[in-house]
Amino acid sequence: MTTPHAPRRRMKAVGATGLSAALALTLGVPATFSAAHAQSPQQVEGSTASASGDAASRISPGLQKAEGQITVYVQFKGKGAYEQTQSAAVLARKEAPANRQAQVQAIAAQVQSQAQSVAAASGAKLMYTTHNAMRGAAITGDAAQIRALAERPDVERISPIIAKERMNSGSEIDTKTLATWTRENTGYTGKGVKIAVVDSGVDYTHADFGGPGTVDSYLKAKAMTELPSADSGLIDRNKFIGGIDLVGDDYNASVAEKSTPQPDNNPLDCRPDGFGSGGHGTHVAGTAAGYGVTANGTTYRGDYKNLTEEQLKGMSIGPGTAPDAQILAIRVFGCYGNSSVVMKALDTVMDPNGDGDFSDRADIVNLSLGGEFAPADDPESYMINTMARQGVFTVAAAGNANNYNGVGDTYSDSGSPANAAAALSVANAYGSTQPIDRVRTTTKTGLEWLQGDYSVNFDYSKASADQLRGEVVAAPKRNRYACEAFTAEEAKALKGKWVYFEWDQDDLTFPCGSKTRFDNVQAAGGVGVVMAGKAERYTIGIGGNATIPGLRLTASSTKDLEKALAAGPVTVEMNLDYKASGRGPHSHAFDLNSSSARGQHGSDGFIKPDLAAPGTEIVSAAVGTGNKGVSFTGTSMATPHVAGVAALVMQAHQDYNPQMIKAALMNGASTPIKNEQGAQYAVDRVGTGMVNARAAVDAKVIAYDAKTPERVSTAFGVLEYTPDSGIQTVQREIVLDNTDSQAHTYTLNYEASTTIPGVEYSYPQQVSVGAGERKNVTVTVRIDPSKLEKTMDPAMSADQVAQDWTTGKTLAAGKRQYIASASGRLIFSENGREAIRQSIHVAPKPVSKMRVDASRIDYKGIADKESTVTLRGTTLNQGGYRSLLGAFELGAVSDRIPSGQLKLPSNQAVDLQYVGAASDAPALKAAGKNPNDGSLFFGISTWGTWDSMHWGRQVQVQIDTNNDSTADYVLEVTREKGLDYPLVKVWSISGNASTVVARYPLNSAWGDTDTNIMDTNTMILGVPLKDLGLTAEKAQSIKYTVQTDTWYNDGNPYVDTTSAIEYSPFNPGVWFTGEESGVPGLFVDRDGGQLTVHRKNNNKERQALFLHMHNATGDLSGRKTANGVAAGDRAQIVKVARTIHDARFTDVPADNQFYREITWIAARQIDRGYQDGTFRPLNNMDRATMAAYFYRMSGSPQYTAPSTPSFSDVPLNHPYYKEIEWMKAQG
Repeated sequence: MTTPHAPRRRMKAVGATGLSAALALTLGVPATFSAAHAQSPQQVEGSTASASGDAASRISPGLQKAEGQITVYVQFKGKGAYEQTQSAAVLARKEAPANRQAQVQAIAAQVQSQAQSVAAASGAKLMYTTHNAMRGAAITGDAAQIRALAERPDVERISPIIAKERMNSGSEIDTKTLATWTRENTGYTGKGVKIAVVDSGVDYTHADFGGPGTVDSYLKAKAMTELPSADSGLIDRNKFIGGIDLVGDDYNASVAEKSTPQPDNNPLDCRPDGFGSGGHGTHVAGTAAGYGVTANGTTYRGDYKNLTEEQLKGMSIGPGTAPDAQILAIRVFGCYGNSSVVMKALDTVMDPNGDGDFSDRADIVNLSLGGEFAPADDPESYMINTMARQGVFTVAAAGNANNYNGVGDTYSDSGSPANAAAALSVANAYGSTQPIDRVRTTTKTGLEWLQGDYSVNFDYSKASADQLRGEVVAAPKRNRYACEAFTAEEAKALKGKWVYFEWDQDDLTFPCGSKTRFDNVQAAGGVGVVMAGKAERYTIGIGGNATIPGLRLTASSTKDLEKALAAGPVTVEMNLDYKASGRGPHSHAFDLNSSSARGQHGSDGFIKPDLAAPGTEIVSAAVGTGNKGVSFTGTSMATPHVAGVAALVMQAHQDYNPQMIKAALMNGASTPIKNEQGAQYAVDRVGTGMVNARAAVDAKVIAYDAKTPERVSTAFGVLEYTPDSGIQTVQREIVLDNTDSQAHTYTLNYEASTTIPGVEYSYPQQVSVGAGERKNVTVTVRIDPSKLEKTMDPAMSADQVAQDWTTGKTLAAGKRQYIASASGRLIFSENGREAIRQSIHVAPKPVSKMRVDASRIDYKGIADKESTVTLRGTTLNQGGYRSLLGAFELGAVSDRIPSGQLKLPSNQAVDLQYVGAASDAPALKAAGKNPNDGSLFFGISTWGTWDSMHWGRQVQVQIDTNNDSTADYVLEVTREKGLDYPLVKVWSISGNASTVVARYPLNSAWGDTDTNIMDTNTMILGVPLKDLGLTAEKAQSIKYTVQTDTWYNDGNPYVDTTSAIEYSPFNPGVWFTGEESGVPGLFVDRDGGQLTVHRKNNNKERQALFLHMHNATGDLSGRKTANGVAAGDRAQIVKVARTIHDARFTDVPADNQFYREITWIAARQIDRGYQDGTFRPLNNMDRATMAAYFYRMSGSPQYTAPSTPSFSDVPLNHPYYKEIEWMKAQG
């Protein structure tokens, strides 16, 4: 058969024809990666297992069919240099690395030799090599030549490289970091800890890092290709100890001509004005380990142990959370675009100067980068887990939903590397304070500063100093809000002054808009505005006008100004540098930023993110400004906050390995994160809670999951039970690890964030653990499947809207998808105080166990068109769940791809299993309705389950409506930004142009009707026939092709595809009627229910595909069993045949030894016998008749015989000419 592309493997199509349609639109590439990237110190669930054996296990069939230029990472066999040359004590962080330069350099030379060899053998370009963490090389070249590398005995694995993209002062108070610095005798500031910032570089000339703090010094450093010397006056080598620029300013992995790195030894960041769009890495580094900048713009050189909260709030840039930690900068981004050198950067972290001596190795890696919806088996995750095994701790951003309109409450939005087992994933929460604008004052009371918010419409950057400074006078009381025009007499007192009046009334409402007031002041001759506010923080800014400056004061600053005015003249001075230079209370204190990405919900045995930290409106160092700050928001900002806290923990507990540091941080995150209604966010949105530096540093007893210690949290997973299966109990062990010299006794209590009826946790009420002892604590979840209901996270919004931000147009709106979970935190308290919290999560769901009670659907006679089948099994109908059934004419069957032969095992979710089509047009016609109002449905099952259908996984159905072997329409399973629900997007294709016709929810229903859309392997794509231009009047057949892909299938046209399949929507070979469910395309799937299977009046044997949407997953291994192939419990194939009881030939009695076989031939009209009713079984059969038999047994496929005979004895008028020519064409 032919397929649109040379297939990676053969797929059996049922009733397939030879359509060779080109892809109508690309299945997609990764959406731009932004702040967010992980796995285990040991090989764990979801990790990429080491390949072994033949070449097929080292490189995927997907790569074997890749075309054109691709970039891959070729992993060589053998341990990385660090693991091979260092002792177990070093790997456990109990000893400093030993100097093994000669051995390391020998390994590096060997890897370089291997890399050059594979590059030469494949004609590829060598991008870089790694040898410290893992041995390997990144190469770019032609896929056809790279394929052969899998045959080499030194190759362990070949993986695609996916480009990554980049994703403070009150925060230290909220997270108890200040309290950690100032503790008597034991204050920790990160001294002796090295933090590697893998990002856009760092501006080490900034005052926050001890640099000279001038723009000129930045420009001087920018001209260098080497790091400045310690005596250059440009760098503080006590803070900034080294680094490397792996890429150069012009590098951009997504642009071919700029994708070749131009490295040098100066990892200086770019700045926005004139040098690109950098600054990300500088901001991140300042949050983690900056010294801090005082109000007068100088580096803070004081003792952090003596800092007070007021002093901290008064600084222009607060210190990083580990102000005495040292910084290494590994630059992976150019001034613009994304990067493909993150793996090289991670390897460089192990030996930054590349001399083979690991003594300069970083202790902590900050990754404020990554990708949304990326799977946990991303190849970079394996390296992160390897590094954790070698003692290096990684902190990664959970993600900002940058590519999802900032709607972070989207399942699985948080991607790699944050979802790696060993990485600590950080969410973005609000702190108790936020940046606030300030004005300087001159008063008789000594008042120096007032706080508030500047007007928006005035351009402060173009104003002179005189325009921004003036004396304040109060407006007359009769016009206390300045909503009315001032009289000529009043204007005399206001001319040339800044006019002070009230903004709002006592109930915080305001009598008129700000522009009216500013205009009234200006008309009276006033040159500025100061408005008295009655709130400490307003959520809506003030516009003002474009001609005079002004600000609105906070309530406390209003009182201060009132006192100052009563004492004498007051002068105010505004300045662009004063904007966001103060701190004020936050209106969303300890809430979650809505852009912070929701993580995994247990489908693969884990949950993310791990904890939260302040990441909203964080002020940190601004690149190229000398000493100024800038406010950024995102998980990129929350991540370095935690990286700095990790440095404090590392300083306090120098014998803790990365997994123990992670546990200390998560266990101590004791501040709950709640929404405005007071609902606490679930653990798969914020982890354990807000990071608490003091609790983490004090942690001498830690808790972590016994089965997956590297993940720390305890996830029971997604569990499936039929309602009648009885009470179920599942147990997990939590390790209580006491590193203290004294025993501890804890009282246990569970704090729920999401609940489900019928689900309860039990645990010991009290537990004691001796000094230096480890003790397991058993947690049991008891589940009554008969009581399970589909409950929603109380902090979740049920309704979502997808909008086009450029036009404001609503693209789709509906009820979101969600799963029910019982989750919360297990609290360990000692002496009445919380000491440890452990995240716990389970997602049980009730399932049906239904089947069509038939191995074959029979029809009694040739004229019979209907047959009834009965549904048997365990029905599901409770708590928002109801078992549903899709019935289709089978179109294609596909064997399972071995997981080791996929580019990533997670690609199994789009490895096609069965494909079918159905139409309700015949049923409408039979009911006397208009068949043109019907819909076309495509049923698809796969060999792997998906946690959620999102952009990272793509499914397309290409439809040829005019039989010209070109797709006229495409149904694409996709998303629209802002709506957490997979959609069927209908595209109309005309030449090279494509237009969106409509969007429909996948499975034909929104999230308020459960169709089991998550944690499943079945889906239904429905579309009205009118959308495809199909009508009963034309009644033509169509051809459809199904293709799938993932972001992690780089360089390949698809993961899987069918051949073209013929189907007739108005006159299908098989169609169905049954108990309607209210969901188009789905019937009620209940015990005792019945389906009527209708068929054409022909004798072609067909097969029916039944998708029991709510059945359990079952065994999807594809292994051979006594009952066939293990294909799971949702998809069921039943033959649609007919048994002829009245079609006996007069010369073939029932006792004829070949009676059944001859009847079977006749039933399928392969041989109808003679007109006299005989079969004549003893007649001889010639070759021509045999050809006719084979042709009819193959279903009489469409075939046009050549106009010139192929055989001299078979002329054009031979009765079997077509059949003989067809058989010859088959070879």
